[in-house]
Amino acid sequence: MTAPSRNAGLAWTICVILSVTGESVTTRDSLRLAWLTNSSVTCNDGTSAGYYFRRGSNTQHWVVYLEGGGYCWDMASCSARWRRRPGLMSSSRWPRARRAPALLSADPAINPLWYDSNHILLPYCSSDMWTGTRVIPKENTNFTFAGRLIVRSVIFDLLELGLVGRLLLVGSSAGAAGVMLNADATRRSLRPYGVRVAAIADSGWFLDRPAKTKRSISTDAVARLGHSYWRGSPPTSCMREYLDKPWLCYFGYRLYPHIRTPLFVFQYLFDSAQLNAEGVRAPRTRAQWDAVHQTGAALRLSLKTVRATFAPACIAHGALARPEWLAINISGVPLPRAISCWERRFEATGHDRVRCAPRRLIEKCSWPQCNGSCPRLRDPRTGEEVALAALLQSFGLDVRGAAAAMGLDARQLARMSRAELLPLLAPHT
Repeated sequence: MTAPSRNAGLAWTICVILSVTGESVTTRDSLRLAWLTNSSVTCNDGTSAGYYFRRGSNTQHWVVYLEGGGYCWDMASCSARWRRRPGLMSSSRWPRARRAPALLSADPAINPLWYDSNHILLPYCSSDMWTGTRVIPKENTNFTFAGRLIVRSVIFDLLELGLVGRLLLVGSSAGAAGVMLNADATRRSLRPYGVRVAAIADSGWFLDRPAKTKRSISTDAVARLGHSYWRGSPPTSCMREYLDKPWLCYFGYRLYPHIRTPLFVFQYLFDSAQLNAEGVRAPRTRAQWDAVHQTGAALRLSLKTVRATFAPACIAHGALARPEWLAINISGVPLPRAISCWERRFEATGHDRVRCAPRRLIEKCSWPQCNGSCPRLRDPRTGEEVALAALLQSFGLDVRGAAAAMGLDARQLARMSRAELLPLLAPHT
């Protein structure tokens, strides 16, 4: 679909959202496209930015979801991104309607927390972790980077559509980093309107750890280059702390002390995007698994001051946009229940007390995939699920010794299903 002319007004925007209804045009669980009224704020290639919207029956609750999708940080990486993934840099092929991700579903069986809320999806087309303010292309390039301005413009458009009550700003991956980078600015902009803001960051808690291979560029170098290339705008208080290295504010554990908005952090302890950034893409050897363990230990340590967090020991990335988010649990507490309890706590007033799930749920076991609710791990070469016993053996577990301790034959243990094996191995690892 071709973007409209830059002078399209809010009346047209509302018309696009509200005029087309009925199952014959789109599914019940879809969101309708609306273009930003501020035509100067665009995707990387200059096409109009926008959002997808559905009005819910709960007029007092709004869920705004920032999509992820990586980023580029210089001319070479952005040119490569344009060749390989132009859909993440342009709105030229955006459909008029999109199926809602899990956390924006209107089906209570998929989305028990916010099924009746007003749902807003922000497609990612700025490649800048939602923090760029470069509206004029840098010399020798054709790309703008306006992620922060897109978020701001969407919020202003939502006020025209009747935004009141509470707004939950949610994001996954680069979108989660964008949530942390934009939460306080969003809260300040909505304070005069009496709108309360809270935020959830799903799998955007990146660490500035060195790359394990010479072929990989470090996350620190990417943030340094990107901050300049995007004309990034992290929170001012954080940049004051890191005057000489303001790009460090793109890393969650460094930014977190400066965030005043209520924030819930979901983070897999063995985040596959973090491992990929460090050059650990398909660990097989003991040394590679040692590197995985080191990353997991570093992520665990970095979460020690976070007031509300949910961190399973899984090798995966991103949860809330997928139907499987309902099944993820730690010590029997499902992720939806943990989030629900967190929301009830910060909404409580006066002497109200909320007795619910713990604020901090971080997996106690220290080895990958020890949580039975983890997404299945698959061999990237074959696509087949990796047997848990083989996985454990590859990073150093003495499978024979564990089998002997349980009175089993090693081959019998290797044939056990994941559900059978995890409870038996837990005391021995």
